[in-house]
Amino acid sequence: MGFLKTLFTGHEETEDEKQEHEAQSQFDIFKYDGIQAMRMGQIDYAIACFEHALDIQDDDETMQYYSNVLLHKGDIEEASEVLEQIHAKHPDDIQTVLTLAELYFQLERYDQMDEACQEAIQLNDSLATPYYIMAKKQNAQNDLINAVASATKAISKREDFNDPYLLRAKVLFKMQQFADAEKDADFVLAHQPDDSEPDDDVLMLKAEICEASGKTDEAKDFYQQVIAINPYATKAYMQLGNILHKEGKTKEAAAMVEEGLKLAPEEMQNITGQYNNFEDKMREAYNALNPYQLGVNL
Repeated sequence: MGFLKTLFTGHEETEDEKQEHEAQSQFDIFKYDGIQAMRMGQIDYAIACFEHALDIQDDDETMQYYSNVLLHKGDIEEASEVLEQIHAKHPDDIQTVLTLAELYFQLERYDQMDEACQEAIQLNDSLATPYYIMAKKQNAQNDLINAVASATKAISKREDFNDPYLLRAKVLFKMQQFADAEKDADFVLAHQPDDSEPDDDVLMLKAEICEASGKTDEAKDFYQQVIAINPYATKAYMQLGNILHKEGKTKEAAAMVEEGLKLAPEEMQNITGQYNNFEDKMREAYNALNPYQLGVNL
């Protein structure tokens, strides 16, 4: 390279120029090795490559890739720090602001989350996502009335956004406003993607709403749908077992709970602990999954 430059320009590279070219070459190697590793799912290697690249050169695109692989790995604390650096350089990039707001919510850094949401609203008040993130925080803090208000605001911004409907349904269910909760759950079920099966989370909520509303047959049907989609949905087995027991179908109830225990013994053990007999398993497992209910008469 030095010879060619000398030949065509009459100027021989200085030592500083040689080091600069070498550094650029090393940066390119690490950056594009990291991109390739990321695409191949080699996340740890990709992270190492991007870190080496950024040690050599501050590069916005590489920082974005780096934050993405950190998120993929689940290192949201580190990812938030990288995104904060990107945001400092590009304060009008609303996608970075929204991603930070979501990460702050997951990290329970609610003051920073509020600031990020307000910043996003100032940048573009037509977006639903900031209001949805605020609703999630309010629900987590049991501020149910404001959670409903924020979810409703999100829906007003984007009527085809299922997530705030589902969140609002869950909050309304907590508030025992079962009819309104069911309307939102039905909306989400009616607007699932055509090429996918229903979300078991939505079906579970629908089942619980039906059970709480006294629509036992519908509740049983939806619990069965949950189990069909997700055989490890232990709560569905317990809820269904409780309904069957209330109907006097003790053997069927026991079989249902036992099936849940067989399919997901580790999860059930985490939820319910150890028991001396099967009847205690049914009672304590059900009550552990239903903290708002005083007890089940078995």
